Amino acid sequence: MKEEISFYNYAAIVKNLRGVIYWKGKGDLEWLLSRFRYRYLGVPPSLERIILKRKNLVLLTYPNNIILKVKELFSRVLIEEIAEVLCLASTYISPVMTDDMDDFRDLIVAEVKTTKELTDKDWKLHMRIADYTVLDFYTWSTNNAKEAIESGNVEEFLQERKEKIEKDIRRYWRIVEDEGRAFLAYVDPLAILRKYNLVEEFKSLGKDAFATMGILPVIFIHF
Repeated sequence: MKEEISFYNYAAIVKNLRGVIYWKGKGDLEWLLSRFRYRYLGVPPSLERIILKRKNLVLLTYPNNIILKVKELFSRVLIEEIAEVLCLASTYISPVMTDDMDDFRDLIVAEVKTTKELTDKDWKLHMRIADYTVLDFYTWSTNNAKEAIESGNVEEFLQERKEKIEKDIRRYWRIVEDEGRAFLAYVDPLAILRKYNLVEEFKSLGKDAFATMGILPVIFIHF
């Protein structure tokens, strides 16, 4: 594990971060980077190889050892890179940006679909809306996950979270349709814990682990 990031550096990155990348080389990374000339996109340690000498790419670090342990727990049931990007995106309060939605397919709880051909202006607007989605959910969803796990009644809380997600889809009213390709998908880390029976092991990690329980929008970058 790399040295833990200092709090002041963590705070500065969170303030300026607009997304965390999960990239397979299928999409146009240069196009994505050009949309964020004055803000950061985060790169998880497992994808350090894609780092270019670009000022708006920043290599992310685990804020503490507990977040790393959550990643290791998720890695037992998920692709390690997926486990990492979900933990870090939640902890850094940012959406995931990917060129490969297939790797998230089994984790999706809702989608924003569209048949529209998005302009650069459309992309920029809706990526900003996705940033609001994760930020506005964050305090509620992390506290809600803590309450769910401590109550022992996770199913009831998962239903509440799904209803919140369905309401959030309304933010994307300009493009959302019943059919079409995915523009964005929602992933709920609490649902992953429940699906793979990891709730009790997660609970034993301590309160800092709940930083990874933010509901996450995953934006599909494709052309």
